[in-house]
Amino acid sequence: MPYLPYEEPGITVILSLTSFLILLNGIRYALDKLLYCGLIGEIFIGIIWGLPVGGTEWLTEGTQDVIQAFGYLGLVGLVFEGGLSTNLAQLRKAMLLSVSVATIGLLMPIALSFLLILLPFESTTGTAYPSLLAAFSAGASLCSTSLGTTFTILSSSNMQRTHIGVVLVGAAMLDDVVGLVMVNIITTLGHGAPGAWSIAHPVIASFGLLIVTLFITPFMLKPAWISALAFLPASGRSEANETSTSKRWRLAQAAVVVRQIPHLAFNISMATLLVFITIASYINASVLFAAFLAGGVVNYIWSLPENKTTTSSIMVIYNQYYRPLLDYILVPFFFVSFMAFLTHEAAQCPLDMYMYMSHANV
Repeated sequence: MPYLPYEEPGITVILSLTSFLILLNGIRYALDKLLYCGLIGEIFIGIIWGLPVGGTEWLTEGTQDVIQAFGYLGLVGLVFEGGLSTNLAQLRKAMLLSVSVATIGLLMPIALSFLLILLPFESTTGTAYPSLLAAFSAGASLCSTSLGTTFTILSSSNMQRTHIGVVLVGAAMLDDVVGLVMVNIITTLGHGAPGAWSIAHPVIASFGLLIVTLFITPFMLKPAWISALAFLPASGRSEANETSTSKRWRLAQAAVVVRQIPHLAFNISMATLLVFITIASYINASVLFAAFLAGGVVNYIWSLPENKTTTSSIMVIYNQYYRPLLDYILVPFFFVSFMAFLTHEAAQCPLDMYMYMSHANV
């Protein structure tokens, strides 16, 4: 049977990988403290370590593929954290302003890109002018707002819970859905086979997932969670508490028992995240938008029943299980792999480069 033989990595591989991780975290920490933009240092290291700009060959092509795959997991985890930490009530109030910001960020680059058709450039056939499709593609590639970058900058500057931070999160989510639509528009027009359904499918699927989530969370998941808590014994029962007939008190104490079960919160949150992104992938919706919704659902369910004295924030669980892996490995891998892959694709095919930028939303 075919198998993968185990080969001990050489000292060159060990030193290149360790120096890679140390520099990623060291430069990010320094730039976060000075300029709140540690991701710039990660992108810069990706240019040096990756192909083809750096040309150092310190990391093999196979290693870079693995880093890129793990980096996308970091992006999903970063957006999931955004759903966990975002104040949904505040986001609801700021949605109109978020829509305005997203609309301006969408229309302005596309409108300005049509100025490119007035600029001549030299080609193999002589002087030519960009086509309308080329101008539209250039503008569309600039209209996609990065959810990952937005959450990274907001968290490094402690602005994720401010009003402006919530507005930017809402705008980034909307632009993520629009980015999927733009990918389909450019691909369809490039192949010369326009189709209304193929263009509208991603946005319909994404907002359909949002509507279904808003319906099932309060009307199905919440009653199911409360019913499950009602069958569990209360925690910290005393003689005074024995005489208590408050249903809310009993549910709150049962919730304490549930939250004390080792690894339960991690398993529930991870299962919810996987269900959401799997559904989004199969219905051609935005995977990042689904990850944000999953974070919001987990945060809402885990805080039930609402009681200030017993409610344990899901962010405590996130900081224990997710944050060390994401902050020091997966998220740096995302930003470092983005630029290395982008420079390679730019040299190969501008359309592929745009499609990657929109799918990764950076």
